Amino acid sequence: MNLIENQENLEEMVKQNNGLIWSVVKKFSGSHYDLEDLYQIGSIGLIKAIRRFNPDYGYQLSTFAVPYIWGEIKKFIRDDGMIKISRNIKKDCKITIESINEIFMENGKEEKVERIIGKIDEQNKLIDKITLDAMVENLSLRDKRIIKMRYFKEKTQEQVAKALGISQVQVCRIEKKILNEMRANL
Repeated sequence: MNLIENQENLEEMVKQNNGLIWSVVKKFSGSHYDLEDLYQIGSIGLIKAIRRFNPDYGYQLSTFAVPYIWGEIKKFIRDDGMIKISRNIKKDCKITIESINEIFMENGKEEKVERIIGKIDEQNKLIDKITLDAMVENLSLRDKRIIKMRYFKEKTQEQVAKALGISQVQVCRIEKKILNEMRANL
C-alpha cells in the first residue's frame, strides 16, 4: 500500500514533516555545510521514505523516515570532496566494536560526544591519508614527484616546471591527468 497517489499528496506530506527534516538537519549544525542545503538533501530522504513506506508494518512514518533523511545527508557529506574514497576501502578500515567501546569508556567514565566524534574524525582522516599515500606510491616516478612537489611541498606549477625542466603548461596538463586518474581509481 502506497501513501501517495499523486504529486500533490507527496508535496503535502513533505510539508507536514518539515519539522522532522529540520530535527535531523540540526544535528549537522556544527558542520561547514549550509543547513538549507542539508534540508534540501534531507527532503530527498523523506521523499524516498514516503515512497517506500507501508503503514501495514505498524510503524509511524516519522520513525521510518528518520534513517532515510539521516542517510541521504550522510551520503552527501561522505561523497562531497575533491577526491572520492571508495566505500570498499572505508569498509576495510572500519572501526571495530572493541575500539568503539574503548572510545565510549575511558578510565571508567563516559566521554563527551564531541570527544568521541573527534576520535572518529581522526580515524577517518587516517584512513584518507593511508588511501592517498597508497595511490601516490603507485604513480610513476615523474608523476609522484609532481604530486609531492605540488601538494606536499606546496610548490607552484612554475616552480615544479623549473625543477623538472619542462613548461608550466605541461605541469598543468600532467597534474590534471594524474588527478583525474586518481579520482577514477577511487
